[in-house]
Amino acid sequence: MKAMTLCEKILARTSGRDHVFPGEFIWAEPDVIIHYDWPGLSDEMADLLGKELGVKVKNPEKCYFFIDHLLPPNQAEALFHQATRDWVAEQGIPLSEGQGIGHQVSAELGLARPGGLIVHGDSHVQVLGAYGALTFSLLTDVVTPLALGRFWLEVPATIKVVLKGRFPAGVQGRDLINRILGEIGPDGAIGTVMEFVGDGAENMSIDDRMGLLSEIVFCGAYCGVFPGDSLSAADLKARTGKDFAALRSDPDAVFVKELIYDLSEMTPYIVAPESLYAGRPVKDASGLPLNQGYIGSCACGRKADLDIAAKLLKGRKIKDGFRLYVVPSSREAMVHAAKNGSLAALLEAGAYVSSPTCDYCYGKLGCMVKGERAISTGTLNVPGRMGSMEAEIYLGSAATVAASAVTGTITDPTTLIGAGGA
Repeated sequence: MKAMTLCEKILARTSGRDHVFPGEFIWAEPDVIIHYDWPGLSDEMADLLGKELGVKVKNPEKCYFFIDHLLPPNQAEALFHQATRDWVAEQGIPLSEGQGIGHQVSAELGLARPGGLIVHGDSHVQVLGAYGALTFSLLTDVVTPLALGRFWLEVPATIKVVLKGRFPAGVQGRDLINRILGEIGPDGAIGTVMEFVGDGAENMSIDDRMGLLSEIVFCGAYCGVFPGDSLSAADLKARTGKDFAALRSDPDAVFVKELIYDLSEMTPYIVAPESLYAGRPVKDASGLPLNQGYIGSCACGRKADLDIAAKLLKGRKIKDGFRLYVVPSSREAMVHAAKNGSLAALLEAGAYVSSPTCDYCYGKLGCMVKGERAISTGTLNVPGRMGSMEAEIYLGSAATVAASAVTGTITDPTTLIGAGGA
């Protein structure tokens, strides 16, 4: 029997094959299909299925729909939401509304499982690879698996990313992906799956894994995946009451490339406004004045993010003139922060805290004006993402944003760890 990578094992199972080879085309049947509310996408998808193709969703039991972007809605958006509710009810698809960002809530619902195959119309579903699931962003072609229950793809090769050690205090998974983007660029992993292994991968928390994977498509990879392990199994057991076996690449599986990172030597990294690939150590931009910060999005608004931000801000005040917006990724994360005191610490420091939604990340609020500069955990730093086309956006971890809120300048969070109670 041919040795296979984790990716190849999942695609072999979901295509009904004994084995698959990189480069061959297959039909694969996803275990989960996810989508969300977006005018011109989800409504046109529904029209295409019903009015043009005359079909219903083939496997509604495998689907999950989220209302998470247009919140809170204006009148037109409220009408759009009602049409969305009517459509998913007609199709028999479960709906989550107002519980948080779909990528995060999918994890909380236990939809991501070791060896599973998940598709979505969005490019950040890759965070679910933290649980050992293989994820693909199909953009507008999500109609195909909805209508047929399967989709056509080329089997990708796999890059092995070996992680060693543990992050120092104040360093997070988001820092690692910022470094990777800076080092390998937009095509360094083109057309592949990146599999993260080693004791560093096993030591990394689920929240840090998800923060790392949130930006993985920007180096050209289809997705990233951590093999199912005791950490993800314990999380899923608590959520579903079920046991899940780990699934890993065979010891003699073939990888196209190997990258190695020693987490113990990591420092905080940011991505500068020039591009999504302008990754550099925070210390290289230290002291640069800022106007505002944002902690949230499907990339970094989870429990660990809120907790480390609160730890850095506890007993401190946000710099006068600096605006810090905190938007938890889910209601579960927000309740967690309320119960353990993190939410109070953020509020007492002067942060503006909002209920879970995607609206801030994709620019619905448009809160930056010409000449302003932000540090953000959001997913993109493209001009206009947070308002004015002439505003600058630096991307960083929750710890970096929180530390920067204290000084009003780009600040390495490790310089505040252990000082003043942090």
